[in-house]
Amino acid sequence: MIVILSEERSMRDTLVPLFARLHPSLVEGIDWQIIHFQGKADLEKNFPRKMAGWPHLSPHFLILRDNDGADCQSLKARLTKRAVATGKPFHIRIVCQELESWLLGDLAAIETAYPGSKASTFAGTAKYRDPDKLTNASAELAKLTSVPGKTSRAHAIAKHLQPEVNRSHSFQVFLRTFQSLAS
Repeated sequence: MIVILSEERSMRDTLVPLFARLHPSLVEGIDWQIIHFQGKADLEKNFPRKMAGWPHLSPHFLILRDNDGADCQSLKARLTKRAVATGKPFHIRIVCQELESWLLGDLAAIETAYPGSKASTFAGTAKYRDPDKLTNASAELAKLTSVPGKTSRAHAIAKHLQPEVNRSHSFQVFLRTFQSLAS
């Protein structure tokens, strides 16, 4: 079983429809599970206890946290140190810079979910070539979609994400890790 520990519900709302489409033979709750926390601080404070106390199914944990402008290497080192202490198998994956960067990696998916956004017309612009570099991805996505709610946007767009064209490197790394653990 793969247990994904995420900082927020919108990550769950992105991954559930994506996994259902990409891995229909994998069953949520048996093959994989997502546990979301109430933000970065809650995740960092509580994920070691959640991992150490996990009583069944010999899971492999995937700890997923937004970078949000932090030093990526020191953030990963800090999370790794805490995860190692649990004695459980794990991978740390940092979302650069935030979940919305993953969504902005596929402008066609945004436009399919929100046709009025005309998001695909921005595909050639420098701003969206490397969405992991955007420090304001959430605000950019809100402007494109005119939808303020992170969770509703994530759910609507995730149904249409095409990983093979997604420009977010951190999304690609996460997906490769999940797929290697799932096989």
